[in-house]
Amino acid sequence: MKKIQQEILGYLKDMFKQKNMPKRVIISFFSILIMGFGISLFSVSGFGVDPFTSMNMSVACALNVSFGTYQMIVNGIILLYVILVAHRGLVGIGTVINMIGCGYTCEFFQNIFQPLVQQNYTMAVRIPLLITGLVTLCFACSLFFTANVGVGPYDAVGFMLSRGIKLPHKWVRVITDITVILVGLAVSGGIAAVFSGNFSDIKNIGIGTIITAFCMGPLINVFNKTISAKLLNTNYEKLGKECILYLLKDAKMQSFSENALFVITK
Repeated sequence: MKKIQQEILGYLKDMFKQKNMPKRVIISFFSILIMGFGISLFSVSGFGVDPFTSMNMSVACALNVSFGTYQMIVNGIILLYVILVAHRGLVGIGTVINMIGCGYTCEFFQNIFQPLVQQNYTMAVRIPLLITGLVTLCFACSLFFTANVGVGPYDAVGFMLSRGIKLPHKWVRVITDITVILVGLAVSGGIAAVFSGNFSDIKNIGIGTIITAFCMGPLINVFNKTISAKLLNTNYEKLGKECILYLLKDAKMQSFSENALFVITK
């Protein structure tokens, strides 16, 4: 019990060491709202969503529970594991905001947009939704990253595995993304659809999923330079030198700086 109390005090102490903490928390909060909005556009476009979201949507549908509730439960389990196993540097108030807010925000906007889009579900509508969703999601991820008040639970797992198996984070991210995609395919019947050639039966995975893998990093980079870093007067390229909440115990600063731009939250 005493150890748990010490950890809680450590989290709070780390959190308030950062400059402009109230502003960082506010930016983190709004970034999650924007993130949910962007993911909802992805989903409504019908071109697929990011890997972690695709798995959660597929499993939530199979269990007949709301996406927001299921995502919060999964993130909560991951977060508990991170807290128990990893250094507290990965977790902050932004982690909690991400865990609770992203899924429900996405679900809220999706319920609004889905009926409207179904009335005119053509490529002329779907492609702009995909592009807008991608840009919006990258902007939100950039804000969340620059606010620097904790990583998303799924991202935290990537950092932990990278440190544990001594593999660069970008390759660990590829492995985890492929894994969650396969889980989503298996649960939703997508694997059977692939082997039978009925690609139209594959749910939540598509060209949009591939686009996120190749385009999000560069777009987040652009938003970091042009908008997000200016909001907090932060040199994002040297952010690793002033980070407190992102750092794993004994992690090398240079390694973090190289991998930080790969951070994305669902």
